[in-house]
Amino acid sequence: MKSYFVLFVCTGNICRSPMAEGIMKDLVLDEVSLQQRVLPINIASAGISAEEGRPASRHALSVAAERGIDLSFHRSRQLTANIARNSDLILTMSHEHTNYVNRLWPDVSRVCELKQYGIDSGHVPSDTDIDDPIGSGLEAYREVFDALYVEIRRVADILFPFILEKGGSSE
Repeated sequence: MKSYFVLFVCTGNICRSPMAEGIMKDLVLDEVSLQQRVLPINIASAGISAEEGRPASRHALSVAAERGIDLSFHRSRQLTANIARNSDLILTMSHEHTNYVNRLWPDVSRVCELKQYGIDSGHVPSDTDIDDPIGSGLEAYREVFDALYVEIRRVADILFPFILEKGGSSE
């Protein structure tokens, strides 16, 4: 059974996308413990301008830890053609990130902003970006984490049944 590969993309891969990755992994663990089912899913993150090997920002680490999510093992990585092409779904933090992926790899078809995933085109919010908290205080990181959680919970409610039905295959 093929695993479904979900990739979260932001700029530096030290704030938003690592928190998103951690939230989605936590939701997958909830599926295992609460629903007694294993999802054939892999979750990762990358950045369009990432410096390889950096840990998550200290505020991202703190806010995630407050919510029971450990990001201490995270190390940033640059988004590459190989990563993009091997992803079944790329969820970006902004329109800029989506444009970047589409411009560099037009053959990658399953890419969209996190806030747009599964939304009817007539109901897309006017602002589809998740704000970058880099350089901001802890409260800004909490707000971003909470916004990410709401969106990723919504995405999981759509994506998890699809993955279970398809057995992980993106075909």
